[in-house]
Formats: sequence, structure tokens, C-alpha cells
Amino acid sequence: MRAVLRERLRDHLVQVALLAIVLWVVWRGVSNFLGNLRALGVSAGYGFLHAEAGFEIAQALIAFSPASSYLDAVIVATLNSLLVIALASVIGTLIALGIAFGRLTSQPLIRGASTAYVEVFRNIPLLLQIFFWYFSAMALLPGVADSLQLGPVLLNNRGLFLPRLEITLQGLLPQHFALDLPRAEGFNVSGGLALLPELMALTLGLSIYNSTFLAEIFRAGILSVPRGQTEAAATVGLSGVRAALLITLPQALRVALPPAAGQYQTLAKASALAAAIGYPDIMQIVGGTVLSQTSQALEAMTLVVLLYAAINLGIALLVNLANRRLLKHDGR
Repeated sequence: MRAVLRERLRDHLVQVALLAIVLWVVWRGVSNFLGNLRALGVSAGYGFLHAEAGFEIAQALIAFSPASSYLDAVIVATLNSLLVIALASVIGTLIALGIAFGRLTSQPLIRGASTAYVEVFRNIPLLLQIFFWYFSAMALLPGVADSLQLGPVLLNNRGLFLPRLEITLQGLLPQHFALDLPRAEGFNVSGGLALLPELMALTLGLSIYNSTFLAEIFRAGILSVPRGQTEAAATVGLSGVRAALLITLPQALRVALPPAAGQYQTLAKASALAAAIGYPDIMQIVGGTVLSQTSQALEAMTLVVLLYAAINLGIALLVNLANRRLLKHDGR
């Protein structure tokens, strides 16, 4: 017994010593960094966030101008990142579900095409796919004067332009609703909500690449559903599609959601590749423009790290809540 206690005590002392060394190294590093900043006359801290930014952002989901603060720029960049992550997650999930069922179908042509999709796109580097969609596919779109019009939607090499709902408020209640339609005027498009070519290329690249991995996760979940479930659905008259949506998919998601959460987090982290094509996301704005203008490298990069960490933790929380809801509905 004493020998065991001595061994545990020794292990604890070693761990405490290692922790003390790590803390000392961190303290020395921070002290040296702050000392160098003082020597260079550079201030530390986040006071710069309230200063005027002085630059434009090509896409802003909230009002932003050069007179806005750096904090506003951080918020705009974060919303832009969340937008592309949400779009790519939804589109990638829909594609993945189709491919997963396609790989399990009895139709050889559909099964072969689905398998080829997975094998091809998951073996092409993501950055290369983003470059392809941005520099090749988007270049094939017509100019503003020859915009493709799909009802109230315009598509050209400047982006995808959607109708925008404008709400006039009186006090706390909406008083007037109006639909602002995009209009091609000369070499520009006025009105509507613009989705940049960078956003479309990034969304396509992230959706297609991550859908190949999600498809395999969903396929494994579908295979985990007992065959008797689908046979029972057939006996009560449910068609193939209805049986897949009402019987197979809910049971498959209980198995697929936990590993899928990791893939959604991978998608969120990979969205930082937006900087390669100039999409104004967290990395491009906070880790690029804000950092270079303020020279607050430590503060800016700390913000980048914290924002991406918060997004990934949020994804994990949402997926866990969805999984718990499925389990609760199943009575577990």
C-alpha cells in the first residue's frame, strides 16, 4: 500500500512540476511580448475595437461603412463566416443524403454514379475545388447586361442577386413591407440582396467536398437500420421514398449524427480558406485587414481563434441537442 501511495505521489509531483514549467514558459513569453510592445511604442489590449475602421467590406449582412468601428467589422466578418458555413452545411447534407441512398440503391447506374461522385470529389484537394469554381465556373457566367433571369432572381458574373424584404417599423411593430427586386442597370445591379461570386464558389467547394464524407457517414447509419424495418414499411404500403424518409432516415440519423458533428466542425474550420479567394470572412477581415491596419497581431489572432472555437462549440452543441431530441422521441 505504501509503495502504491509513493508511486502516485511521485506521479503527482511530476505533473505539478511539468505544469509549473509550462506556466513559467507562458508567463515569460507573454512578459517578453508585452515588453517588446512597450519598447516599440505599441499599445496592447482591445481598445482599438472602438476606433473607426476606415475600410469597406464587399458583403455585409448588417449596415457597415468606413465610419463603422473595428468591432462592427468583426461582427460583419463573423456573420459572413456563419452564412457560408450554414449554406454549405445545408447543401452538403442534402447532397450527402442523396448520394448515401444512391450508393445503396439496386439501380446499377445510380449506384455507380454515386460511388464515382464520392471517390472523385473526396480525393481532390478542397482548395483546388474552390479555385475551380471561382476561376473557371464563375468565369462562364454572363455579364450584367446578359444576366440570367430566373423570375425575380438575377445571375451573372457579379454574383447571385435575390429579392430583399424591406420592413418599415413604427415603434416596435412593422408598419410596411416591400420587396426590393434586383435590377440590371448598365454595368451594375441595383437593389436586391447580392451573393458574391466568392460566396458561391466557397459554398460549392465546401458543400461538394464535405458531402462526400457525410455521405459515407449517412450510408453507415442507413446500413445500421435492421432490414426488417423496411420490410415492415413495405407491408403497410409505404413506397420506397416515403419509407426512406419516415422509417429509415430517422433511425439512421441516431447513428450518423455524432460522427457527422465532427465533419460539420471540419467544414467550419475549412471555411477559413475563404481568404484564398478574397471572401470577407473572419480570417480575411480580422486576421488580415484589421491586423494589418492596427498592428495588434496578438489581439487580432486571439479573436480569430476564439471566434472559430465558439463556432465549432456551437455546432457541437446543436448536433448534440438534435441527437438528444431524436433519442427522446425514440423513448430512450
